[in-house]
Amino acid sequence: MYKMIISSLLLSTIILANGQFGTKIFTKCDDNKDGFLNKTEYLKMSTKRFNRMDKNQDKMVTFKELSTTFLAKVMPMIATSWFERNDVNKDTIVTLKEMEQMSDKKFVVVDDNKDGKLSAYEWQNSNPSFKQ
Repeated sequence: MYKMIISSLLLSTIILANGQFGTKIFTKCDDNKDGFLNKTEYLKMSTKRFNRMDKNQDKMVTFKELSTTFLAKVMPMIATSWFERNDVNKDTIVTLKEMEQMSDKKFVVVDDNKDGKLSAYEWQNSNPSFKQ
């Protein structure tokens, strides 16, 4: 019972911190500081994330590489979901091209009002790891 309470408290802290962290990421990625992410800024953010996961810089992320990331250690279900979603051809490797293809599709889906840019709300609402 004690372990369950500690785990719940830790998870609550991580969720609250992630909401604040998500806001910081959004602001940092908003290169032109207009309060929105356009498609170029969104893809740049996705590419940076991909490059951090691509430990050997071969433009491919294996599940083994992904498993060494902070995200995989803190939120393994989110990391696994990202991998499964982005492995378009299901060959157990996510290439940069696959990730770009999926990021482009996700941008269109996340852009609720179809104005060609993402508000902080649209972006955070689409990222389960940043929901509060």
